[in-house]
Amino acid sequence: MKPVIAIPQMGNDLFRKYMKNKYTRSLKNAGADVRWIQLENTDSAVAEMLKCSGLLLPGGADINPRLYHQEPSDKCGKPNNLRDTTEWEMLNAFLPFGRPVLCICRGVQLLNVFFGGTLHQDIKDLQTAKHADFLSKNRGCHKVSFRPHTRLEEIFKEPSAVVNSLHHQAVDKKGSGLTVSAVSEDGFTEGLELTSHPFCIGVQWHPEHMSPKDAKQQALFQAFVSACKGK
Repeated sequence: MKPVIAIPQMGNDLFRKYMKNKYTRSLKNAGADVRWIQLENTDSAVAEMLKCSGLLLPGGADINPRLYHQEPSDKCGKPNNLRDTTEWEMLNAFLPFGRPVLCICRGVQLLNVFFGGTLHQDIKDLQTAKHADFLSKNRGCHKVSFRPHTRLEEIFKEPSAVVNSLHHQAVDKKGSGLTVSAVSEDGFTEGLELTSHPFCIGVQWHPEHMSPKDAKQQALFQAFVSACKGK
């Protein structure tokens, strides 16, 4: 029986359907089914998510800075408060069961904030690599280095990889209990892992866009689905 992966609903306009298809394809290619969770009722969303084998938190809008005790700057985008609230409760309910969690882009930022970390609200004046390059989403635009003895190093089986980049915010102060497992060439956190959890990994890039032509990126989804199967 295929594991079912819960993903919070991102919306159904044409662009979000396009983006959602990338996650669905990568997970199906790894041997899983996908259940998009409606978020309008938090209790119902959490109950539906808990029926699933794994949780994927996808990319999307900036997280409300008030969740990490900062006032929004003029460079911070409009938050999606519904996603902020419901995804927070999803993590709160899901993590204690030890079931696998994969967090992508916005997802890794939420994971960091959930554990008490903070974010750079905008990195344009700090970056030296290109970190918001939609045109390179399928082939990558900068390198990340994997920290030794981390799950990401184990999955990629290489000390580094070229990744894409579709973000203007990044992890600043690391949350409690999290380990930095990947770093960009200009020093930003690109991977986090919850060391006390069997499989809780967050990446700042978007492997779902690269996975059709990059076996290493698809291997991340494969490892996630295998963990959902209990392997």
